[in-house]
Amino acid sequence: MVALLVVMMGLNISVFSQTDSLSATKDSIELDMDLLKDFKAMLDSISNKTNFFSVSISGGNRLFSLKNNNFNAQQPENRLAITPSVFYYHHSGFGMNATAYFSKLDGKSQFYQYAFTPSYDYLKGKAIAFGISYSYYLKEKKLEQYATPFSHELFGYIQTRKGWLRSGFSIGWGKGQYVEVRRLDTVIFTIPRSITDTTTVGLQDFSFTASVSHPFEWNGLFKPIDGLSVIPQLMLVAGAQHFDVSSSKRLTSSRKFVTISRNYISSDQENTGLRIQSAAFALSVSYFIGGFSLTPNYFISYYFPETDRPFSNIFSLTAAYMF
Repeated sequence: MVALLVVMMGLNISVFSQTDSLSATKDSIELDMDLLKDFKAMLDSISNKTNFFSVSISGGNRLFSLKNNNFNAQQPENRLAITPSVFYYHHSGFGMNATAYFSKLDGKSQFYQYAFTPSYDYLKGKAIAFGISYSYYLKEKKLEQYATPFSHELFGYIQTRKGWLRSGFSIGWGKGQYVEVRRLDTVIFTIPRSITDTTTVGLQDFSFTASVSHPFEWNGLFKPIDGLSVIPQLMLVAGAQHFDVSSSKRLTSSRKFVTISRNYISSDQENTGLRIQSAAFALSVSYFIGGFSLTPNYFISYYFPETDRPFSNIFSLTAAYMF
């Protein structure tokens, strides 16, 4: 079996938690699809002429993104999500991925988010590999509070392919928004009053990640066509975030036969500036036999600025078949 060559990046596009205000831990790593693409390309001696299609299903506590554990590190709750995916890769380097996100929400098992990702990866170089992709997130309207706050995501990476340690660098950008609505019903001076506070947060995120990794590979473990790959990776993450916060308050007072409403609108902006944010470690273990692969992943990050939750842990198990 041909040795598995990894195109793995600490791909970081930081995420803003929908419940954690303006401070968020931001670390990321792309693990699954690049492993599949590179493995299939290396399986065939005519890899530069190979197209392939894959189907996969993943289970774990990755609630926002399969590619970016920054999203997952800031999820407001820890629950199980199932994510089936389909992916097509053309030998020119272009690919298309579609993913659905399924979980138990509000007492009902349902799909709450979908992602569509066109991409380009250059895997033919002996010294380096690089790629770029765009992801669009489509969210179920009634379940938006459980989905990623980003609607658009861009990232690019470059990865060395020689030497015992493989170094990499990635840059990412994400844009989106979320809305929070609070309502308070009270009585002031015997007059019933209702206060509705609607806050819209628009966010943009820029991130930069430097990483080092080393693939450990064993081929022909039980059969000539199987193999095992163990890939540890260390990352250092820097980033900058910009927030546009718009708040609209509506005060309604109800008297006999009369209802009076007043609106108050305010807005604010915040830019964190570029700063070192976190360090992270990831471990991916992949077993391949023929076109089938089984890949458990583990990711842990430590956020340097002061926060009540400096550590984030993300895990997943992915089964895929390529043909």
